[in-house]
Amino acid sequence: MSLLVLDGLRVEFGGLMAVADFDLEVEPGELVGLIGPNGAGKTTTFNAVSGLIRPTGGEVIWDGRRIGGLKANRVNRLGIGRTFQQIRLFGEMSVLENVMAGYHGRLRSNFIEAVLRLPRYAREEREMIDYARRLLEEVDLIDLAREPAGSLAYGQQRRLEIARAMATKPRLLLLDEPAAGMNPRESMALSRTIRRLQVDYDLTILIIEHDMPFVMGLCPRLYVLDHGVNIALGTPREIRDNERVVAAYLGERRARG
Repeated sequence: MSLLVLDGLRVEFGGLMAVADFDLEVEPGELVGLIGPNGAGKTTTFNAVSGLIRPTGGEVIWDGRRIGGLKANRVNRLGIGRTFQQIRLFGEMSVLENVMAGYHGRLRSNFIEAVLRLPRYAREEREMIDYARRLLEEVDLIDLAREPAGSLAYGQQRRLEIARAMATKPRLLLLDEPAAGMNPRESMALSRTIRRLQVDYDLTILIIEHDMPFVMGLCPRLYVLDHGVNIALGTPREIRDNERVVAAYLGERRARG
């Protein structure tokens, strides 16, 4: 059974159709790309899946359960984590504290236990710190654990966002342009990190990316959106040779020119 299914997903904003009857299926353990020109509806799709916006129509089905319209915190607790196009770190907090912030929703101890530092909270706190440090090792930031997150270079902040999303212990990880602003060497290292996380944590990953060499080298299967409409689905080679995809991207370049 597919882990994530979008069945005719529609999202409208004031009569403007941002996503139109989009069908998508992601199997457990897959690494799938979602690409398309600027304004194609990719991040809107992520927002609908993760509970930040309510779909206008269609279904978001997670592990056999309809979740369209659930609040973001409930969606996250069901096992869907994500990063954002615009980095949303706590700049004054340390790198380690940012990752721990992602873990807090998994704590079972209550406020009183935390204030009094009762045994269950103390145990969970140790587990949280150990897990956060493990994730920082995964993204090569452990040496910067005590530094303010705001002092990190841009590419490092991107990796920190992934670690914080991983701290929620997701089964599905939504990555929104994780390689944005990275040079080729950084992108290559990030690609290796994502593959390692997929295997080591038994993750399913859906990724939005504009860096075509990065996403085509990483994802065996890709969906292509253009003006909210799914125009192609296939392997990187099939997508590269698809005339509708080429036309969509050429149109974007002409508009920029």
